[in-house]
Amino acid sequence: MAIERVPTGINGLDELIEGGFVKNSAVLVTGKTGSGKTTFITQFLYTGAKLYQDPGILVTTEETSRSIRNHGARYGWNMEEMENKGMLKVIEVEPFSIDTLVTMLEKEIQSLHARRIVIDSVSMFEMYIDKQLEMRKLLFKTLRRLKDLGTTVVITAEIPEDSQSLSRYGVIEFAADAVILLQYMSLTKYKRSLMVRKMRDTNHSQDIHPFEMMQNGINVLSV
Repeated sequence: MAIERVPTGINGLDELIEGGFVKNSAVLVTGKTGSGKTTFITQFLYTGAKLYQDPGILVTTEETSRSIRNHGARYGWNMEEMENKGMLKVIEVEPFSIDTLVTMLEKEIQSLHARRIVIDSVSMFEMYIDKQLEMRKLLFKTLRRLKDLGTTVVITAEIPEDSQSLSRYGVIEFAADAVILLQYMSLTKYKRSLMVRKMRDTNHSQDIHPFEMMQNGINVLSV
């Protein structure tokens, strides 16, 4: 039986992952400061709503809804238009309110008929609980419930400059079904690159792919 896929809307990425993310999976998008995470998640949500008629919700713990809209406008993405059409919703959440996150999202998912969820960022979980085992259990429980609600979930994490792990505490990458690593390298021809570190049920590229930030968003280049 063919695995159902969700097109990412990231130019050049779907060809590397058999057509898109596995439907109802949880994807970690991680990288250091300036690697392109905000553009990636905004492009995933906006193109999902605009091109694929997939309603989406962005839960942000660090940015305001205004800054998200302004960021999208840089690439010609009219986030407010999609919000007015009931295809997108940006929700600002305090990091300490994670205990009510899933309950709140259940209502929003049902109201919007959302099929794409972005949580920006994993710091919500890291600030809520400092024991790695408990954090891992909480992540698994939260992501499993969101997937059971029929959504494909993307969650972001920031890698500290001196870290070799894929997130600050090295926990979220084990809870996710897929990991997309974004990198910023100032001394190379192409400043940014992307690598699919893992993706379950997918024969994905294992190469490092440079990408450019174009007028219409991220454009992943072939190698």
